[in-house]
Amino acid sequence: MANIRGCPGNVIDLFEDKTGMLCARWLSEYGTVMKLHPQVGTSDAILVSDPAALRYIFQSDRAEKFVRAPEWYAVGDFLVGQSVGTVEGDEHKRHRKLCEKWDTILAVESSDHTVLNVADWLSKTALDTLGEVAFDHQFGGLDGSPTELAGALPSVLVETFGSMTAPQAAFVSFLQYFPMALIRFIFARAPSDGLDHVRQTNAISNRILLQLIDEKRSMGAEVKNDMLSNILKAGASGDPSSRLTDQEIVSQLRFLLIAGHETSANTLNWALFELCKAPSLQTELRREIRQARERKAGKELSYQDLQALPFLNAVLKETLRFAPVLPNIFRKNVEDDVLPLSQPVTLKSGQVVDRLAIPTGTRIYISVGGYNMNPALWGDDADTFNPHRWFNLDGESKTLGLYANLCVRYIIAVVPY
Repeated sequence: MANIRGCPGNVIDLFEDKTGMLCARWLSEYGTVMKLHPQVGTSDAILVSDPAALRYIFQSDRAEKFVRAPEWYAVGDFLVGQSVGTVEGDEHKRHRKLCEKWDTILAVESSDHTVLNVADWLSKTALDTLGEVAFDHQFGGLDGSPTELAGALPSVLVETFGSMTAPQAAFVSFLQYFPMALIRFIFARAPSDGLDHVRQTNAISNRILLQLIDEKRSMGAEVKNDMLSNILKAGASGDPSSRLTDQEIVSQLRFLLIAGHETSANTLNWALFELCKAPSLQTELRREIRQARERKAGKELSYQDLQALPFLNAVLKETLRFAPVLPNIFRKNVEDDVLPLSQPVTLKSGQVVDRLAIPTGTRIYISVGGYNMNPALWGDDADTFNPHRWFNLDGESKTLGLYANLCVRYIIAVVPY
């Protein structure tokens, strides 16, 4: 570790780098693995964007040995509770079974110029869509009468951690030295306007969502096709050992709203922004959608129809590549390991290596943005918005499952539009 070359930045710089351009500049100078400048709690921290290393971390049989760092697990647990986005190991597998059903839930058929604040309307549309798809709840965003839950939950992540300051980043890093019980106590009791906002939001969402669960159960046979109804239905007939508790169901729904609201709206905002700069891409996309509508003879496009539109899906994938929802992902290895590298790196000694030994407990900061801007993977136009690149990729997938990890936002929030 001591022999790995270090970049001039630190964890705080990663939070401020929303596009991955900074990591791309570091990549061109230091390679696809570099040591981060010392920061509180990050003395053994590396920044990784190497394709082989990321496949090893996320997709190999060693993937379960790379876990979320406890301080970030604690933040997620505080925000949403025990959900698919905050648990590990066998618990994650149990929660993940719900995600496998979401595709089925969503697969049911369902001349003047005006200036609009698209960002505002997409945010409201994302919220209302999530409410209906997740638990048949009307948030009232589009009709201007937001409910209590709409005002409390979806924006809590942005308002609390949306633009993390240097002291906040240092505090979260320092939490790694605390036992989980103490971390939970700090989040539950420490005086802080931001933490108080999360606590109040959690209390409101718990009360309303538990009430919705009771209402769904009382409906009996009149079960609708939203996620909450299907979760309760599966729990009533499935294996009791894999059944989610009511509090776990509440956490799943909170995770869906927090993870899928503004992230989905922002992705569509970026897509529209890039399309506005490229009229030829607009024309190509409109042509594909119009032809699909003509084939349906006026009927609404189904989920399967949308999945079969190659250019539409290329635009969405290119947007996620060009403006990633999560520019960085954090992991920690629980055992000594050796990362394979597809692009050799030069150590301080001048030695060039294609494998890197990392000791237990290494903080691994995965630069999704840097990976997405790597010319060795995406070509010399990696810093250009080009949906056509998705039709010309070689046989080896370049997504590494990183886009699959965005299924909550991509499937639930983007597709229904």
